[in-house]
Amino acid sequence: MRVYVETYGCWLNKADSMIMITLLLRRGFRVVPSVEDADIVILNTCAVRGDSEVRQLKRMRELYSKYPDKIFIVAGCLAKVRISEIRRIFEGKCIIVGPNDVESIDLIVDHALREGRRIFLSDDRPMKMLPEHLPEMTGHIYVAPLQVGCLCSCTFCVTRYARDVKGRVRSYPIELIVDAVKRAVERGAREIYLTGQDVACYGFDRGYTLVDLLERLLREVDREDIFIRIGMSEPEAFSKIVDQLLDIVKRDRRVYRYFHIPVQSGSDRILSLMRRKYTVDEYRELVRKIRREIPESTIVTDMIVGFPGETEEDFEKSLDLIRELEFDKVHVARFSPRPFTEAEVMREQVPDRVKKIRSRKMVEVANEVSLRRNLRYVCGRYRGIVSSLDQKGQGVVVRLENYKPVIVKEVSADLLSAIVEVHVTDASPINLVGTIENIHVEPLHVTGQAIVKEELVEDAS
Repeated sequence: MRVYVETYGCWLNKADSMIMITLLLRRGFRVVPSVEDADIVILNTCAVRGDSEVRQLKRMRELYSKYPDKIFIVAGCLAKVRISEIRRIFEGKCIIVGPNDVESIDLIVDHALREGRRIFLSDDRPMKMLPEHLPEMTGHIYVAPLQVGCLCSCTFCVTRYARDVKGRVRSYPIELIVDAVKRAVERGAREIYLTGQDVACYGFDRGYTLVDLLERLLREVDREDIFIRIGMSEPEAFSKIVDQLLDIVKRDRRVYRYFHIPVQSGSDRILSLMRRKYTVDEYRELVRKIRREIPESTIVTDMIVGFPGETEEDFEKSLDLIRELEFDKVHVARFSPRPFTEAEVMREQVPDRVKKIRSRKMVEVANEVSLRRNLRYVCGRYRGIVSSLDQKGQGVVVRLENYKPVIVKEVSADLLSAIVEVHVTDASPINLVGTIENIHVEPLHVTGQAIVKEELVEDAS
């Protein structure tokens, strides 16, 4: 049978989609690039934001009205959060697959086709199946899921409910990850994205840490032409391993000097309402430590504006923190009340019009800061990898060793995966602009086909 896959949300969701594809390919299914060509349509969904939920439900209505005879599988976080609404859209004919069930998708499809069962929601995840690297689909990038769950109990987080697992954190065995990455590199992977709900708490349930994993990867993958990106890390878990982690990043250029550490607010009062387990001062010192040890690091954060009870003073403190810490990028999100969360029913909900005003202001401030940081790169020459095609179709994106994106125009996809020297000629708040001066390592000439549609939400991962 022919399968079409559409992915929404975070990098962990993308990895889950690749797990499902790996299993279905092993069973003889064929992945196709369009809904029209498919017998089975898999929608791997995200529940983090209300506006994204609206788009996804609209997409489901459109697809079912146009293709009522196809087999629809709705997976991911929204499948668990909005199960009744999704079943109503598909008139009960879809198959519901929770986030913990993706490692059994082949058995689920068999079950559904043979016995008619349509709902599969488990309260735990086996942590036995990792995706194979499929260069014909993903080119030179391999996304490795490390863990699910987190140690936080944030009042705004629906993912905590959707991906709930026994023990709060479940990690893949270190040997399984190392073997999967080694196989991926042997098959042409040059960028390895380590992802999870909170990558910094990897291994807490197994007696080892992200540091242990990185050391093994760097020791056993004996290649210089790879780039490893560490995914989103919550401050609480990150602070426990930061010193060892920085030592590794400093001494090995194969690890991107890139840190995604969400702060969510610059006000201690709001952090307390969010039930974040750190103060602004503790977060401030974390960022300062990274800047001291690795000044060229890219530091990305997330901010929520309009959280219940947020005053103008609280909001101004968030703006001040952005200016002070000079984040390279800030993912700004308006607070979105999510089901099954405490924040949904909190008093003092901030009006939507106020959220809009504050989010626009925060984006302006964040862009001003980002531009100042990016302008420092102009006229410099840097090593990087040709990572992806430019979304506007005008060239390629080169990722520097700190993951900064450099748009290089009028360069073809033939250079994807090449390791190059790039000359930065201009900058915007979003990216750098430049030209390729030298090619240090030739491309692999394995270009992934865009047969898995994605709508990634970076600050959800």
